Amino acid sequence: MERSLLRLMYKGKWSVFLLLFIVCSCGITKQKFIIDDYTIVPNAKEILGNKGLSAFVFENNKKLLPFQQFLTNKFKLDSYQEKEIWVTIEGDKYKIILYDNDELIKYINTSDFALANQNPDVVNIGSTADYIALSMISSRNEDCLVEGSLYENIAIKYLKQLKDEFLSNDR
Repeated sequence: MERSLLRLMYKGKWSVFLLLFIVCSCGITKQKFIIDDYTIVPNAKEILGNKGLSAFVFENNKKLLPFQQFLTNKFKLDSYQEKEIWVTIEGDKYKIILYDNDELIKYINTSDFALANQNPDVVNIGSTADYIALSMISSRNEDCLVEGSLYENIAIKYLKQLKDEFLSNDR
């Protein structure tokens, strides 16, 4: 009798523990952030063994043509496949590095972000990527977007203008 009572209490404890585990795992969701304009994500893609570059991330408008096509047209590139573009800003040379969708998933945890503008798949014309990420380095191979960089304001201003120009081209 005493043994069966102990066994029943043991099963009851496990049942309560299991029920509590199920309720907690299903009921607690991770907070997601909406990118209103852009965000800077530290430690993204690594270049030549250095620590990860900071990335300028913004939400993609899937109703527009792909961002790569926009860059190809704007900078008169030879191919849509080019991921690195040299630009001159105020007499200094900088390299913009575009992340493809696989790199975006690998280096940036996009599950932390929630889409502000969700479109049905029928309306999608361009890229299927939810976000676009860019890094920028100086001609001396310095991360321009890292907090405290001498180039930080120049890089953010330029990339924000590039983003705004892309999103304003409602094709």
